[in-house]
Formats: sequence, structure tokens, C-alpha cells
Amino acid sequence: MAKTPPDQYYRLKPFLDFFQQGTPVLMYHKIAPRPRRVRLKGLYVRPELFVRQMAEFAQSGFHAVKPVEARQAANGSPNRRVALTFDDGFRNVFDNAMEPMARHGLRAMQFLVVDAIGKINEWDIREGESAEPLMDAIHIREWLAAGHSIGSHSLTHARLTRLSVRDAREEISTSKRKLEDLFQIEVDHFCYPYGDFNPSVRDLVMEAGYRSACTTQYGVNTPETPPLELRRITVRHPTRTLRNLGVVLTEAAADFGS
Repeated sequence: MAKTPPDQYYRLKPFLDFFQQGTPVLMYHKIAPRPRRVRLKGLYVRPELFVRQMAEFAQSGFHAVKPVEARQAANGSPNRRVALTFDDGFRNVFDNAMEPMARHGLRAMQFLVVDAIGKINEWDIREGESAEPLMDAIHIREWLAAGHSIGSHSLTHARLTRLSVRDAREEISTSKRKLEDLFQIEVDHFCYPYGDFNPSVRDLVMEAGYRSACTTQYGVNTPETPPLELRRITVRHPTRTLRNLGVVLTEAAADFGS
């Protein structure tokens, strides 16, 4: 029986068996050293860890797919697919993630908060988080030119289930139209801010014409996964507990001896 992997992604080895059961969609936010006294520590992944993660995927024969492709069957061969997604459009992703992905031929999806393009993460600041600059239109065009993709993360990073139907429709539909007008591409992919959705919100995403939508629900994806309810796995450094420290040291020693 396959061992149950951790609920948050750190390195490939503990997840290899699990990833044979379906395609993972990994969820990143910020690729940068973590500032002091931030509340949501898991939103930061250090650049050196990200570099190692990309190398692990390449060395193990993984190739990157778009989230909607995560539902495709592996057709009998070992599943070696992963979808890389970044939420919010942080500038530090542009600065620190593009080169490691290019080095290994990996591509990613960036979900943009459309009315915040070129600004800062106001929704985080309201909850006591550090201010971080967001990618502007020039950065996003370079992101696209490098072969990466974009999707909508709403207009303002609102909690969609708390809005009226009219306001939720505006966040979902208008964000799609604005991205398409600004970058002259089709935008078919959505990500629910905070992972907050219900059947009514999901139906508005369908009405707007999106082909896929990402949640924060844990798991891998198979042909049976609803396309507007794709599962994802959070990426972060392991929590600094004695138990996790022991696991990390044990794995490091095993790698050193291999």
C-alpha cells in the first residue's frame, strides 16, 4: 500500500508514488526569502529551494502541463506530469522563478489579480502581511513571451462567496475580458481567491467561458476531477518542528549516501 505523502509539498521523493495516481497541480505564491514577522509564512518559498525542486522534476523526467491538462489520463505509462501554478502575480516570481524553469524546460501558469497589476498586494496588507510588488504589464508580456501562461484570479482578490451574484460575476467575467484586451490572448483559466467557492460561484465561472478553475482542495487530478474544481498541493518549506527536522535530516543523509 502506498504511503500517504505530507499535505504540503517540499521535495519530490515522498510524493513519487502519490503522483502516479494522478497529476499534481502545485500552488506557489512568492519565491523569495521570508521577511520577519509575517503571519502566512507558507506563502514564501526560498529561491534556492525552488531551484532544487525544478531540478528534481527535470531529473526525474517530469514535464509541465497546464492545469486543465492535469485531468488527462496517463495512458498506461508512468505519470510524469506536473502543473506549476503561481497565485497573485508577485514580482519576485518573475525575478526568481523564470530562470530555473527555463533551465529545465518547465512552464507555469500565473493567476493574476487583474486590477492590482503593477501595484502591491493590498488584500494581504489588510490582514497584516508584508507589502510585495506585483508584476506589471511589461513583466507579464515577458512572462508570456517565455512560453508561460496566465489566468484570472479575479479583479480584486475578493472572497467570491461573500459577494452578491452581480458583484461575483463582475469579478469573474470582467477580469477575463480585461486580461484578454490587455494582452490580446484568450484567457481560459481561473483560480478562486482564497480557494473560496460554492456551486453558485462555480457556475458563474462556467458562464464566463473558462475551461478550468483551480481550488485549494488537496489532491491529484484524474479524468474524473471536475474541470472547474481542480485540486492543488501547497508548496512550502517544512514547518520547523522536531519531527519534521528529523525527517529532513534523515532524507538528507540518505541522499548523501546514495
